[in-house]
Amino acid sequence: MKPLFLIFASLAYPALTATAQYIDPEAEDADSVSVEQAVPEPEPSATEEPKPALNSDQLQKRWNRKKCWNIGYSVPTLERRDGTFMDWEADYAVSVKNVRSLYFHKKPLGGMVKIGLDYSLLDITYSKLQLKHIEGVAAGEDTSLPSDPSAPSVSDGFDEIVSEDPSGSILDLLGFNLGMHKLDQTFSVGPRITVNPIDHLMVGVYFHGGFTASGILENDNFSYGFGHTLASGLCVSYKVIGVGFEYLWGKVKYNQIDFEEMEIDGNNFSYSEMFSSESFSLKHKGPRFYVSFRF
Repeated sequence: MKPLFLIFASLAYPALTATAQYIDPEAEDADSVSVEQAVPEPEPSATEEPKPALNSDQLQKRWNRKKCWNIGYSVPTLERRDGTFMDWEADYAVSVKNVRSLYFHKKPLGGMVKIGLDYSLLDITYSKLQLKHIEGVAAGEDTSLPSDPSAPSVSDGFDEIVSEDPSGSILDLLGFNLGMHKLDQTFSVGPRITVNPIDHLMVGVYFHGGFTASGILENDNFSYGFGHTLASGLCVSYKVIGVGFEYLWGKVKYNQIDFEEMEIDGNNFSYSEMFSSESFSLKHKGPRFYVSFRF
């Protein structure tokens, strides 16, 4: 029996060894698939390619908008202190201003700051004024027909005080009152600091000083004058559009022109009676808000 067992074992051993070494190919494929499913492939990133850095030319384009047009609205006040004290307020005032900027250096300091100079050759402001107070006249008091001929008239206000004509203008005597209108033109120049914190956003602060030519019309009286105007402001813009605020103050010395009746003495004309002038000064101040268009 023992020899038969040994013969049987020797014949069965190779078959058992082959069975142990056999691997089912389908099982192998299943295992490989399960491994592949267990480790998913990474998804492609949406920011695989970073944005290229801006070169010097692209950065410089942000600073190329050196011209701007400002459309403004303001409510200035005026006061006279070189005679009878008088005060006016504007019902409204509108302005158009053109500004150009020159920078002292090409590359921004720290990559975001430039220092330069502004200048403006066009700054026109129209104001519709209303007399608010005259020295010696209570607020709300009606003095259109004063008992004292030399007393100031609130309704006429400006021309009687300056020309010392208590009878009022011709238009006023006829029942017409065109009101008081003021037109200014200012030539200004001053320093500016502009900051570019991000993208095309620009923040600028400035101080301007300038020469002002002004004219005032009330009924049939006209006054002209020259003086100075100072302005300090802030402007915030993004590409083309911007908004700003500035505070203005200054002083103008005026001459009022009166055309009187011309007297005829034979063939001689008395021109001294035809034209006369009174001098006075007005201080002006007030805020101005504006929308800016930059090019």
